[in-house]
Amino acid sequence: MGINKKRYLFFFVHPSKYYLFRFTINYLIQKGNQVDIAIIKKDVLEDLVQQEGWEYTNLFPEGRRSTSTNRLAIFLVTLINFLKTVWRLHKFTAEKKYDIYVTDDCLTITGYYRKVPSFIFCDDDLSVIKEISILFKTATHIISPECTDLGVFNKKKIGFKGYKASSYLHPDVFVPQKEVLKKYDLYGKTFFIIRLVTLTASHDVGKKGISNEDLFKILEILNPKGTVIISSERELPSNLEKYRKKICPEDILHLMNYANLFISDSQTMSMEAGYLGTPFIRYNDFIGQISCLVEIENKYKLGFGVLTENKELFFLRIKEIADTPNIKNIWLEKRQRLIDETINLNRFLIDLFNT
Repeated sequence: MGINKKRYLFFFVHPSKYYLFRFTINYLIQKGNQVDIAIIKKDVLEDLVQQEGWEYTNLFPEGRRSTSTNRLAIFLVTLINFLKTVWRLHKFTAEKKYDIYVTDDCLTITGYYRKVPSFIFCDDDLSVIKEISILFKTATHIISPECTDLGVFNKKKIGFKGYKASSYLHPDVFVPQKEVLKKYDLYGKTFFIIRLVTLTASHDVGKKGISNEDLFKILEILNPKGTVIISSERELPSNLEKYRKKICPEDILHLMNYANLFISDSQTMSMEAGYLGTPFIRYNDFIGQISCLVEIENKYKLGFGVLTENKELFFLRIKEIADTPNIKNIWLEKRQRLIDETINLNRFLIDLFNT
């Protein structure tokens, strides 16, 4: 496919967006385009970018996460960091010329006043992240799954039949490496992954997830069935630390692929598990609010979303999956239907950014 040489700036602020744009960025670079990359410090994002060998600029090396659980404090920190990000993007782009901005964050504002077309990716419904409205207002286009409801901004939406994970977990792109299991002494074992996030983003205020008390009950159910590993953004009680595994960023998706069950209060990683054909149970207060996950759970039956008020149902789902023979084979059949009905998102993005 012929491609005109263009100048792109990608600014993304979450590890999942590294995976989302990875194939596209490498393709654009390979074809001789100028591709600049800017990021912030967020979990393992910088490690992933460095591992890829890209040249990049970290505009927020101190990170933007609030450590507070107070609603007002989170709001104030979010506002201050928003203004800092806009200012740092302004300085970063001041002497540079670009044809296209691609982002999941404040770069749309820079694009608006610099008159550079901007594409923002979002797979959350507007009702869940109303605070992002200013980014939608200033964006030229919004890239979203067909099922995502952007409310008044649907007119800006460029929809695709699939999910964010369609760009990096589609079988054309992702080949699971069973050898990775040996690094974590999991080869040939039945194992379960529990992933805990901090829920301190502005849209997480007032939301609950898996508590330490819940963890003890989960372990009571799963320990007789196999090996349990915990990946956690937050501190754990000392008597749970033995379950914590420090997993290399490049290995986590391979481990998720071979796990018998994935339990989390994370939206993104639950979606990834389902897309891989691994049963997941998502336990938080966002259940029923995010169309992509509702579709994965209800249409394709690849996982379960349980509200924190339904604790007994949460534990019942865990027991049901742990007790089901050949669970992976059952789930891989469901996953094949999903693959057949959705796209390889990379081809879509390459065509889109080249128009």
